[in-house]
Amino acid sequence: MQDVQVDPSRDEDREITLEPNPEVTKEILAELQRARSLINDGDLEEATEICQTLLARDDMSIGAASKVTFVLKMLGQDEVAKRIQTRILGEIKGKIHLLRDPATAMFPAAMILIDLGEPETAEQLIFKALETAPGEQMVVVEAAALLVQLDRHDAAYQLAKDYLDGIDRAFDSAIHFSVVFSHIKYPEGARMCLDVAKRNCKTKTERAKLDYFLASNGEPVAQLDQHGMAVELFDKFADIYDHQLGVLGNNGPSLIYTALEELKLPKKKTRRVLDAGCGTGLCAGFLRDYAKELTGVDLSVKMLEVSRDKGVYDYLARTDLSVAATYPEGKFDLIVCADVFVYFGELRTVLGNLKQVLNPGGWLIATVEDENDDTVVTGFKLYPSGRYKHADGYIIRTLNEVGFPKPKLMKHARLRDDFGVPVLGTVFAVQKPALVFN
Repeated sequence: MQDVQVDPSRDEDREITLEPNPEVTKEILAELQRARSLINDGDLEEATEICQTLLARDDMSIGAASKVTFVLKMLGQDEVAKRIQTRILGEIKGKIHLLRDPATAMFPAAMILIDLGEPETAEQLIFKALETAPGEQMVVVEAAALLVQLDRHDAAYQLAKDYLDGIDRAFDSAIHFSVVFSHIKYPEGARMCLDVAKRNCKTKTERAKLDYFLASNGEPVAQLDQHGMAVELFDKFADIYDHQLGVLGNNGPSLIYTALEELKLPKKKTRRVLDAGCGTGLCAGFLRDYAKELTGVDLSVKMLEVSRDKGVYDYLARTDLSVAATYPEGKFDLIVCADVFVYFGELRTVLGNLKQVLNPGGWLIATVEDENDDTVVTGFKLYPSGRYKHADGYIIRTLNEVGFPKPKLMKHARLRDDFGVPVLGTVFAVQKPALVFN
């Protein structure tokens, strides 16, 4: 485990960085998740080896090290965990005056202090961070989230309200705050933010987006405008979409790639391939190996413009997957949908449309988020993240209803991260029957 990092200059100018390498931290957290899974499976020896290997790394931050201690406690190694935690607290408290950057120092330190039972010091750091970056939305959001963790709900509520009341166009900011509050199980804060969004809602597409997030928080909505929501959501984020998915640890395209490899489809450029919901073209690179003609379709014009600028598709078209008349002409031999069905609830219409444009013997490969709640009788549910989750049984049943056979491949894996927590998904591959006998 490394000590806290400081700049090699005069003491009063030194600045601590607690999370110097986000990619390394992500890798370590993935290993810790693997260790937890091994513990649940009863393999304590390998889980212990993982912890020992991590602690011996020179590039592990003290933030990641603090999380190792909780895995050590799961292994019954309380004394070892306590010694490491004591060292971590000493490092932070001894150099707390050198914490200056909210993102890389103050907030990571505050999270560690919360985890290790030092709430008062954590709260002081949170408000110090707000003083260093007044009016910066991401700082306010993070501070409010940490205050909720400290059970300082009133302070978090007021902080978010004051910020939203103080800016001119608060719609998108209010939606963002509501998503964060919903995720950390603070419904009162989420509702307040959605009320602010209502007051700042000016356009039809904003109304569609607002209704979508109202519904995801359990508010009654007459009818969701899926089309308008998608246009509002993706047009606004097209330019930063690739970066944002990187932050989320997006694994959707990778799951599609893995499925293609497992199916052992020949990499012959003989197929018409449709990237349905292509976004900014994250799947295009590996799809070219299978395509004589690669077509990308999406509802968002701005997403299509990003894909066009990359020059990776033969054809691009604006298409609403739920409306058959908007599809490109002709049939396809392979269709992929990466991270698309998470924005649909009922899938019968879109799966039926995709089957219609698929050649006999052609393949459909898609990802969904896993719905594991047995009380969700419909088989799918909209969550505060703004995404739907779908159960395996629902997918199999709906495929059958539209005329597909049982999937040839159905595999579970991490789809993305949500506030640092892995979100499980499913990739499935199904082949349209080549012959139909009456």
